[in-house]
Amino acid sequence: MGIGAHVASRTIRRLSVLAVALVGVAGVTACEPLPPPEPGSVLVGCGQAGSRVTLTASSHLDPACVYAGFDIRTSGVTLDCQGAVVRSAPGAGGRGILVESPAGVMLTDVTIRNCKVEGFLNSIKFTRDGFRTLAQGEEYEHTTQRMLVEKTTVSGSRGVGIYVDGYVSDTTIQDTTIKNAGGSGIYLETGSRRSNVLRNNFLDNGFIENGPNGQAYTFNGLSLWFWGIGREGLSIDGSYENVVEDNVFLGNSAGGIFMYKNCGEYPDRDRYFERRYPSNDNRIARNTFIGGTNGVWVGSRMGENTLPMECTDPAYVDEPGKRVVLDYAADNEIVDNTFHEVTHGIRVEDDGNRIERNHFVGTGPTHHAIIVGTPYRSTILDHPVTGTVVADNVSDITGNPYPYRWVTEEADTTFTGNTALGQPVGWCQAPEPPRSIFVMAIAIAVAGPGGTPPATTPDLTQPAQPALPDCPAGT
Repeated sequence: MGIGAHVASRTIRRLSVLAVALVGVAGVTACEPLPPPEPGSVLVGCGQAGSRVTLTASSHLDPACVYAGFDIRTSGVTLDCQGAVVRSAPGAGGRGILVESPAGVMLTDVTIRNCKVEGFLNSIKFTRDGFRTLAQGEEYEHTTQRMLVEKTTVSGSRGVGIYVDGYVSDTTIQDTTIKNAGGSGIYLETGSRRSNVLRNNFLDNGFIENGPNGQAYTFNGLSLWFWGIGREGLSIDGSYENVVEDNVFLGNSAGGIFMYKNCGEYPDRDRYFERRYPSNDNRIARNTFIGGTNGVWVGSRMGENTLPMECTDPAYVDEPGKRVVLDYAADNEIVDNTFHEVTHGIRVEDDGNRIERNHFVGTGPTHHAIIVGTPYRSTILDHPVTGTVVADNVSDITGNPYPYRWVTEEADTTFTGNTALGQPVGWCQAPEPPRSIFVMAIAIAVAGPGGTPPATTPDLTQPAQPALPDCPAGT
């Protein structure tokens, strides 16, 4: 075995040990005895397990049964699964546990706990029927309050694991494990707000939707096949005033947390609605990120080519093969997080974000702690990333004495108290990190006969910032 293989093996062993140590932080452990159901709770017995059940009162399950699914449309309902499994039929769609109210009716105080939800399109979904037609200024007149998921395991969702839909408010997801979702582990949809995502494990999500195994796509009548970066553990898409604390992110396809605003994609599809709100004023604190290309990406679509998404937002770059729109993710706090072996720890492409007291650990110079800047908005609109605070961060990335960089342009940045390898350090310009050909797409090719994969798979290496020269003296 060569030196490089020894280093790689040692790194993998280190991450495996770290992962085992950290995964127990969140979620239900097997040895924890479950408390009894709350007084007055109704047993949903095995005789009802084979069909979908609508709950109108607090209920608990028989842990010996496997249940088909539940709908909750009444306030004040607690579903305590008592460790029972809620499982999708093979290949079936739908939602495992659906919490829903009409957009004009307030829903409050719904709790889901101690469940094991397997399969489904979305294992758990909170939504308001008819929210897409709400007029601006009226979205929150009858919004939700005190929605809670806790001590639950969500696995094998074909799409998103836990979906918090548009204009849903005050959802808490805590002490839960979300793993092996085909899309994002948790998705906070545009207009959702004030969610709390606390002490959860996000494990191995995002490898199917826009994933590296490829999928068919039709654009302008041409049958194509594309391979993508997959999805992230937590998507904050035009969702604001959320708190994300004390979670573990490990093995998610695209990375840990992406903050952005949907550009109004695919207007001719049934799911289209006007996206009105930015991903602003979120707090990302005390989380642990292990491995992957991107830990936290703020304004993750600011510099991306969104041409295949047919966005309704106006483009300021519109040329053959490329369409770029503005993204919105400002005034967020990213503080006291830890990043282990993450290629790009934190990327910042919008204004007024605070990046403080984070710790970065890595074993090679191709790992970078913080990158601030965005290309097209800076050069075409003369609007560089401005007002960023980068303060008191610590980097222990071996071989990278200057892990803090700005790209293209920056303005009015506060950079103070940051260290690398035990020494005070400044920052300087770096080349713009390489980007995918289209947003979330690594490679694209003409499909084979009948929309099948092409005979030859292209190089699927994800683009990343290479090792960089040291900053000039005095920076």
